[in-house]
Amino acid sequence: MSSPAEGALTRGRRGGILVRVDGELRFLPATSAVRISSSPRVTPVPGGPDALLGVTLYEGLIVPVLAIGSARGEMIVCQHAGEVLGLLGGEIVQTGMFDAADDGVDVGGRHAPSLDLSAIYARVHASARAASPRARGASGN
Repeated sequence: MSSPAEGALTRGRRGGILVRVDGELRFLPATSAVRISSSPRVTPVPGGPDALLGVTLYEGLIVPVLAIGSARGEMIVCQHAGEVLGLLGGEIVQTGMFDAADDGVDVGGRHAPSLDLSAIYARVHASARAASPRARGASGN
């Protein structure tokens, strides 16, 4: 039987960002994270879903800014599903290489599950569809 230290060695290391979201530690892999940016000026989108804080200008692109928690500070710029997204609501704890675990990383004896960008993205899109006039049966005339 292998020791926990040997198991960590065989699983490898993962690069990324540790983020505290409403008191819980989460991991965002470097394959998704593009950059950590200062807190942007966010323009609200009227009628947008709650998880969509608005849009911001990032390197010449209009980028949707999604809420991942209640904190407001630095924005994590991510690439997901072919889109550039901004994430606000997490406190950046640490960046670097971490011991890989099945669904995230282990750091300092604690487990940090991966931040599920797919679920966040799907929730925003589902909320946007439900709020659209077409979904409510409006004629548009």
